[in-house]
Amino acid sequence: MAADQGLPNTVDNHDFPPKTPTPFPSDVPPTITPTLLRRDVIPTTTPVIVPTRIVPELLTEGNYENWSTCVGWYLVGQDLWEVCQTQHNIPNEAQDPEAFSVWMKKNAMALHAIQISCSREMLSQIRGIKFANLAWDFLRLIAYPTLGFDTEKQPDAPAPAGNADFSRYEKFEQALMDRGSWNDIESFLNSNPDAVRARISPTGLTTLHAAALAGHVKVVEKLVDKLNPEDLEQKEDLQGCTPLALAASDGITEIAQSMIRKNRKLANILDGHKILPVVIACNRGKREMTRFLYFHTGPEELAPEKGKNGATLLSLCIYTKFLDIALDILEKHPSLAVTLDIYGDIPLHALGQTPSLFKSGSQLWFWQRWTYLCVTVNIDRASDWVRVNVGDDNAHSRDLRNNIETVVYQLMHGLVSYPLKLLGIKSIRAQKLRHAQAVKLLQGICTEIRNLKSDGVLGYRVHQAVIQAVKQGNVEFVTRMIKSIPELVWNGDIYNRNIFSIAILNRQEKIFNLLHGLTNVKKMKVTSASDGFGNNMLHLAAMLAPSDQLDGISGAALQMQRELQWFKEVESIVPPIYKDAKNLDRKKPSEVFSQQHANLVKEGEKWMKEIATSSSFVAALIVTIMFAAAFTIPGGNNDKGAPIFLDDPLFMVFIISDSISLFSATTSVLMFLGILTSQYAENKFLTRLPTKLILGLSALFISIAAMMIAFCAALAILLNKSSTKVVMIPIILLACVPVTLFALLQFPLLVNIFISTYGPGIFDRNIQRWY
Repeated sequence: MAADQGLPNTVDNHDFPPKTPTPFPSDVPPTITPTLLRRDVIPTTTPVIVPTRIVPELLTEGNYENWSTCVGWYLVGQDLWEVCQTQHNIPNEAQDPEAFSVWMKKNAMALHAIQISCSREMLSQIRGIKFANLAWDFLRLIAYPTLGFDTEKQPDAPAPAGNADFSRYEKFEQALMDRGSWNDIESFLNSNPDAVRARISPTGLTTLHAAALAGHVKVVEKLVDKLNPEDLEQKEDLQGCTPLALAASDGITEIAQSMIRKNRKLANILDGHKILPVVIACNRGKREMTRFLYFHTGPEELAPEKGKNGATLLSLCIYTKFLDIALDILEKHPSLAVTLDIYGDIPLHALGQTPSLFKSGSQLWFWQRWTYLCVTVNIDRASDWVRVNVGDDNAHSRDLRNNIETVVYQLMHGLVSYPLKLLGIKSIRAQKLRHAQAVKLLQGICTEIRNLKSDGVLGYRVHQAVIQAVKQGNVEFVTRMIKSIPELVWNGDIYNRNIFSIAILNRQEKIFNLLHGLTNVKKMKVTSASDGFGNNMLHLAAMLAPSDQLDGISGAALQMQRELQWFKEVESIVPPIYKDAKNLDRKKPSEVFSQQHANLVKEGEKWMKEIATSSSFVAALIVTIMFAAAFTIPGGNNDKGAPIFLDDPLFMVFIISDSISLFSATTSVLMFLGILTSQYAENKFLTRLPTKLILGLSALFISIAAMMIAFCAALAILLNKSSTKVVMIPIILLACVPVTLFALLQFPLLVNIFISTYGPGIFDRNIQRWY
């Protein structure tokens, strides 16, 4: 269903040819978008690889090259490749119904061949696509995010090999790619002068392409000196990349500098898919390369009128957190904030999808929060780095490096920088600077949105960006956008759910807490809303939380407790009549909660019983040991039965610690026994069961610590002579090991349970009026 919402349903409407050759309409962003830097993603689970008669293994995230070759040649052999190349020149059904029927049949056959060659995960992303060429382009875009959709050129389309003989360049290419020895390369070029400009591989790589791809800086510099400026503009055949575009992907700035010095226009040359080198570098996350190429890319090349490079670069700078460049782009071209990029999204969407760019999305310990408040940042000075720190020529910077004053300055800077980095102050300052830049970027976007003429398309894009930000819990983004466009509070999604309903469904408490910053009238209006399925806010709170939210909570019992806390909190703010209201499925909120959390209750019961069983075994063992130790006191008894070391202060330490350990272990056993025999009803997970677990774990920790103290006291009594005192220190240190291990392994769980049960909670009703 999601894919159908983002794709043109031209098959049903018989609207041929479509108005635009792109797979998504220009006025509605797609629902499904390929992940950025998807080729770097490693799947968390091993996919099931099943061969078919078309491909030896189904398409996954890591085998696109082999898959596309097999499927491509299959489609060529079945005379179906034409429908995967373009959707132009589709026969008109009214004028030529027979030709239209033939084309539709071929499209269905090609689409079916692609679908049955995909794994389940890949098929789920294209199952709503009704054109073979769109499915082919979409899968290619997942494998190569930088390419974009381009029906004019298919980089993975099977093509017959040329007749050129590249065997004589084989050793030369190997020397370029592997060793990078300039003496060997120069020797070959002296005997073959034309090789410096010749294409040396079937994919159209030139000598400079190969050297840039291998990352040999010295070789590239020597080759550039031998070439003319226009020679650097040659493109290889596979992706249509210049040598600079290949260097941009690897991020070796020195290579790019040598090429730019030779030809100033290189940074403005598009590859075969109309992508600028700076976009490629940013997509690969190469910070220094992105800065350098951005400085040398003409500002007009990033304008919205020139294509999607500007919006794509702005989006990628936000995702990769190159916010100084993003601010400079937005300053030159403000309208890029709401311009579609090659992924079908707007940069505003990228900013909303990245809550870590804002303070609320960063987790800081209490000492880090103090440091955060104390450090100061300068946004303007950081943004000037884009223009000042990257120059036209590298010669000036080399002169500076050789300058004694510069060396002394760098040394002094290092003496200050390294301690700051060691204490974490440097990273916190960088984090605060990033937060300030994100806020400034968002302010600039909001200003541009207010200045633009409002229309349905722009409103839809902005609203979708806000909804995605709500799902991510990006509270600064949401509040700033709502202040700029107040009606966003009332606008609903396709299911008629407002932002607070979406926050409840996605368990984003920071967004939900904003509800308490509304006036009572507006708050009543928001809490009284129902979605398209008749669900009120309490129904949504009764639904199971998303898996990514539950995974952040340790233990199924604590996950169940958090779900109960959400349900109780929402129950306290909705009108009383809504507590027993029924949705379109004729179910009350409590019934929905019981149904959707049945498995979580069972998992919580299993989790608590496993902890109680293992911990009670340890506690029972301690009870046995400490009970026996109380009657086998160190040193023995005298003739009257009294302990020999009764007057020794260490003996009293032994007795007291032994008693504490025994009583604590006994208490722990009883508490864990209570957990094992408890009734595991839903409401018991709120406070009763967690309280028992807190008491049991706390008593067990005290028991282990007291047992180690009793052991050390007994040894101190027996080894009280001066000659044996030196043995006591290592023994006491070793006795601290089990206590420390228990504290490291179990104490965090104990703290989490205590805070979750008796802490301040995740909900804040003291939100100031903000709307």
